[in-house]
Amino acid sequence: MSNLCISETLRAFMAYACEAGRSSYFEIELPQTHWASGVAEDEMRPAASLLKLPLAMAAEAAMTAGHIDSSGSIPIDLLLRDADAPSILERLDSDHRLSPREIIGIAISASDGPCARWLLRTVGSQSVAETLDAIGCRQTKIEAAMADDAGSLVGETTCREAVGMLRAAADSARYPCTANALRRSIRNSRIPLGANDLDVQILHKTGSLTGVAHDVALLECVEGRVWAAFLTEQQHDTLITGYAMGICTRHVLQAWGLAVQRTSSAVEG
Repeated sequence: MSNLCISETLRAFMAYACEAGRSSYFEIELPQTHWASGVAEDEMRPAASLLKLPLAMAAEAAMTAGHIDSSGSIPIDLLLRDADAPSILERLDSDHRLSPREIIGIAISASDGPCARWLLRTVGSQSVAETLDAIGCRQTKIEAAMADDAGSLVGETTCREAVGMLRAAADSARYPCTANALRRSIRNSRIPLGANDLDVQILHKTGSLTGVAHDVALLECVEGRVWAAFLTEQQHDTLITGYAMGICTRHVLQAWGLAVQRTSSAVEG
């Protein structure tokens, strides 16, 4: 590890964080190096749909324990009953039925609200909080009363813990449904800026809210791995913010002489 690598990386962080409301955190894992740093990496930001990751993990654990019947099926019209936004499920026949594994997959890969609400009603917000504790994300907070009331998870997290959530969710041995869904996201990531299907295999889930844009990713390189997290709030233009994330990531990779082979990302608003 050279001082030049570190100084160029920190310069990229500061350029990204030139506007208020932006946090970042990187962990670089090379054969002889493990280096981590960021900007406001422990500052709490709205977690938004990042909370679907521990929700999916809690559901998988419940399924493994037999608390959810993995052989069962849920009708589409039941899942759509409390939909408050467009859902990919609306493209399916109304008499179609989904297995719990498929519901977990769609909740992650399409960031689907009705699927996530069914999972939350099934496992409860307390189970999600226990999952966060079990994977070491103890700063991440869930507003349990609001979750139970609204049928969706609301809370806060940090860049450092966002990486922790993705690490756990990407563990295909422990959470095969969740990890598989991350590999089959139907939307594009902010982090691998300018990449196409010929450059990298982009594995992620996406979502955005007004003024909020998050991106948390695993970048597989020839020389090692890079975990990257960007969390934001109060952004005047999330497209510009996403572009800044991509530029920052590119500069960090260049500083360490890394070439990306594959990207696994959770992009959240």
